[in-house]
Amino acid sequence: MAHSGQATPPRSRAPKRLTRKEKQAETRARLLDAAEQVFLRSGLQGSSVEEIAAEAGFTRGAFYSNFKSKEELFVELLQDRVYRQYAAIAVEAQAQPGSPRERLRWGIERLKAPYEKEDGRWLFRLWLECLTLATRDEEFRRLAATFWSGNRELIAEQTKEVFEEVGREPPVPPKQIATAMIALDIGLVVQHVVDPDQVSLDLYVPLFDLLIGRLVAPDTE
Repeated sequence: MAHSGQATPPRSRAPKRLTRKEKQAETRARLLDAAEQVFLRSGLQGSSVEEIAAEAGFTRGAFYSNFKSKEELFVELLQDRVYRQYAAIAVEAQAQPGSPRERLRWGIERLKAPYEKEDGRWLFRLWLECLTLATRDEEFRRLAATFWSGNRELIAEQTKEVFEEVGREPPVPPKQIATAMIALDIGLVVQHVVDPDQVSLDLYVPLFDLLIGRLVAPDTE
C-alpha cells in the first residue's frame, strides 16, 4: 500500500493524574485565593464559609475537609501571604553585602514596601480585625499567636548571629529584641493607617536604624 506522505499527527498525552495529596494542596490553594477576595470584600466577621466555598467553586463539605473554621483559614492566609514574605525578606537581608546595620536598613526598606500598596494595606486591616477577635476568643487567640511566633524565632536567631558577627553581647536577650522589632513594625503601620499625614512610612528606615541599628553598631555608619 502506497504511503500517502501525510504526517501522522502526534498523539496527545493524557493529562497527568494528580495524587490525593496534590489534589488536596490544589483545593487548599484555591480556597486561600477565594478567601482573600471574600475577606477583602466583606471582612473577616462579615464573611461566611459558604461564601468562601462558592467563590472557590467548592461545596461547604470541601471547605471543612481542609479547614476546621473560617478563622483557621484566615490565619493560614496571613501566614501564606504575609509571614512567608517577611521571612523571605529577613533571609535575603542577611545575604546582602555590607555591615549588619546596612543590611538592616536594606531589609526594613523592603518590609515597609507592601504597606505602600493597596492590597498590603487591606491585608493589614484584616489583621487588625483578627486581633480584635483574638481579644474575645481564646481559641482564636492561640491561632493568631502562631503568626508572630515564627517571625519572632527567626528574627531572634538572626539577631544572635549578628551580635556574634560584630563580637558584642546583646544588651537584652535576642528574643526581646525581636519582640521590639515586631512592635515597632506594627506600631508604625497602625499609626500610618489611622493618621497617614502625621506618620509617614518614610519613618520606617530611620526609626529602625536609630532604635535597632544602633544596638548593633552604636557609632553612626
